[in-house]
Amino acid sequence: MIVADGDAKALRKRVPRTGFAHWKPATDRADPVQLLHETELGRIPALLALRHERMRADPFQFYRGCAAVMAADLAGFPVTGMRVQLCGDAHLQNFEGYSTPERNLIFDVNDFDETLPGPWEWDVARLCASAPLLALARSFSKRCGEEAAYCAAQAYRRHMQALAKRSPLEIWYSRVDVRGMLKRELLAPRDAGYVKPSPEHEGIVRGVIGGYRSSLQPHVRVLLEKYHPVEFFDHPVGVGSVGLLTMVAYFEARDGERLYLQIKQAQASALEPYLGRSIYANHGERAIVGQHLMQAATDLFVGWTSDGVRDFYVRQLHDGTSSLDIEGIDAGRLIDFASRCGRVLARAHARAGDPQMIAAYLGTSDAFEEGMVGFARAYAAQVERDYEEFCRG
Repeated sequence: MIVADGDAKALRKRVPRTGFAHWKPATDRADPVQLLHETELGRIPALLALRHERMRADPFQFYRGCAAVMAADLAGFPVTGMRVQLCGDAHLQNFEGYSTPERNLIFDVNDFDETLPGPWEWDVARLCASAPLLALARSFSKRCGEEAAYCAAQAYRRHMQALAKRSPLEIWYSRVDVRGMLKRELLAPRDAGYVKPSPEHEGIVRGVIGGYRSSLQPHVRVLLEKYHPVEFFDHPVGVGSVGLLTMVAYFEARDGERLYLQIKQAQASALEPYLGRSIYANHGERAIVGQHLMQAATDLFVGWTSDGVRDFYVRQLHDGTSSLDIEGIDAGRLIDFASRCGRVLARAHARAGDPQMIAAYLGTSDAFEEGMVGFARAYAAQVERDYEEFCRG
């Protein structure tokens, strides 16, 4: 598709690329702590204390649990109207390295609990705002955090322009090189944190595994039949997901080869109040469809099901997965990592969106980067204030 330069200029005039820099909280902004607690309805009460403990660690961890608050803050902000498949929670810790079905290591978006079609700007804004917060958590300078936000936005713009010149098939099969990050040891294995479940939870998951099989492709069902379940574990992961029923099923083949499947409860996306309900009745299916749309390569074992009350999605766990080592990263590596995340996000958006239109709007200057840095600065300051209020409660 060819986009006229005049159309792009008209769009920039209506929605300036620097516009996000002028973000301010609405005068009638909802109480963020109250909104946060409203999103916790239906979660396992015994796990909410753990969720809050993790969120109190620092403003970045608090931010990880507040996708709903940010969605409310962005809902009234002007956007271009160009829609993509959103991650919905595109902060720096939701990008990971993992093994493809062909056993190659790639780097991609790897969390889809909030995925939904929506404005591409929302994902970029959430990614950029996470950079100053992570820099703060590591006691890096404000300049480091803002440079990381700038580089994330810059990489997004530049890679979107490159993708705009490619065919849909070339975009679909494109991947972001991860080799440099591995050499520099930016990635570290996740801690498993397994604990034995209650009999109630184990019974639920045994039933879920049976229903999940029907969502798999026939050839994957044949593969899964070669493994039998051995043990089940509770596995409360991350920050935003704590309180939802999340378990790990440990399988073995006859030769003792191991397979771990994560079974995770799925609720409505935090973006739905502002972007509309998903077309998928099962929120596990919503998450997996979003994953297929955004990821360059997706695990064979992803699927979904329901126990009649709760929706679930299932995926392979520890399939060569590596994530950002927050404690070991230095300022320079943080900036480099943020840039790679911006590049990945552009590729993910281009798969289901219109890269030519987005690239034409972004243009060749750094106006967009400057706007996103201004937003990241302002929104990170707001998150710090929200965090302090949360800790007082």
